[in-house]
Amino acid sequence: MTRTRVVVQSRLNSSRLPGKALMTIGGMPLVELVARRASRSGHEVVVATSDEHYDTRISEHLKAVGVPVMRGELDDVLGRFVHATADLDPDDRVVRLTGDNPVMDADVIDELLTAMDASGDAYGRVDIDVVPEGLGAEGFLVRDLRRAAEATQDPYDREHVTPWLRRHLGELLFAPVANPGDPKRFRCTVDTLDDFDRASRLFAQVDDPVAAPWTQLMELLAQEVRAAGVSVPERDSALGLSSFVYGGSRLAESSAPETRVMLSDAVARGVTHVEVGRADGAAEAVLRACADPQLVQRMKVISRLHPLEGGGAAAAEAGLERSFATIGRRTASAVVVDGLVDAGPQVWARLTRYRDEGTVAAIGVSVGSAEEGREALSLRGIGLLEVPLSPESPLPEDLRTTARRARVELLARSIYAGGRLVADPRIAALADELGRDGADDLLMAYALGHPEVSAVAVGSLDRAQLRRNLDLSARKPLSLGEILQVDERMWAA
Repeated sequence: MTRTRVVVQSRLNSSRLPGKALMTIGGMPLVELVARRASRSGHEVVVATSDEHYDTRISEHLKAVGVPVMRGELDDVLGRFVHATADLDPDDRVVRLTGDNPVMDADVIDELLTAMDASGDAYGRVDIDVVPEGLGAEGFLVRDLRRAAEATQDPYDREHVTPWLRRHLGELLFAPVANPGDPKRFRCTVDTLDDFDRASRLFAQVDDPVAAPWTQLMELLAQEVRAAGVSVPERDSALGLSSFVYGGSRLAESSAPETRVMLSDAVARGVTHVEVGRADGAAEAVLRACADPQLVQRMKVISRLHPLEGGGAAAAEAGLERSFATIGRRTASAVVVDGLVDAGPQVWARLTRYRDEGTVAAIGVSVGSAEEGREALSLRGIGLLEVPLSPESPLPEDLRTTARRARVELLARSIYAGGRLVADPRIAALADELGRDGADDLLMAYALGHPEVSAVAVGSLDRAQLRRNLDLSARKPLSLGEILQVDERMWAA
């Protein structure tokens, strides 16, 4: 009879949340909870930890509670899996889990294995591009695991267990029938302190943390997600921009606790980027001080250089390096220079090297007018153009067309004109006419109604203002016909 063994890999020296394997969730250490939930339908389960001295605590605890455990080299996780399945026959099956996913359970494992049996695939995995992180699992045969261990000594292959299998066997990408979708919002792994807090709250609401099906936990999480508000939509963006970018110019104007909550709210709602620069006072330092590991992992940075005022390549490099040092990150999704004067040939050449080295994904320019925007789009290799966009500063058709053809992403700023347009009676009248919920709703919908615009960058002074802006960015944008109507009305006035 074919056997299935679930191997749970775990260690204490996690970089973002050290010691998490023994943090208590549902009345027991996390690694024990994962193992017990995986074995609920009768599958054999063994935890594979390292032979480092600190992982003795994992081994001793699991032995004391009757959970099988084996130990091996810290970085050779593939070798640990071979050791943990040494007594199995070649045609037996292995399921790989990680010890930081408490919501994962035997039901998902069984559904994955059934899908593999139906398809005939020798390797299958939960597709975490469409399934929330925290429900990951991989299935394969013992013989293929042993083949991989004999065939590769590549450190990456040995550490991550299955890359060789994927390269040589192909893969079945699997999603459980009850997949809630929206993988960012339904994240249920434990990789940061914020993740631990969320998982602890979930399991505190169930009577039996081992028996509670993953679908019940997802429904509890769905209640939390719905209470937080709708997700910020993703748009067609090579940089992976959500439609709303957290404008960091006001980061230093709120208290640290308020800022932490605001950043957490933004990440929870699906915001992917924060834009901050050295001209924003202490904003970069505040971002670093208030950024927990979840933010660092899930929210990328668009770095605006301090106005160089003709300082050249040396000033650009020094400014970007100071930003990296202050924020505490060595990479940026984009670096943006302040205007065409600062985008001189030497500066542009130096920033292009940063891009080619992979330190920044794109280089861009922030301009103050459509005329400057047209000129900026002629720069070789430009990837991002930041432009003011409102009914007072519309995007000319030729600029939109050029940006679209050049595949340059547009980031809209000043959509409220510093708040002035929100109080403009003309905007209020247009909002009523078009059935929008106030002037700010009209202005947000106006900016996001331009298909060439990847995102809007908006700052917020407090949590209530941020929530309002997030809500507005998730609403239906204006149609091109409605944008034309607004433009004609404003310019006629």
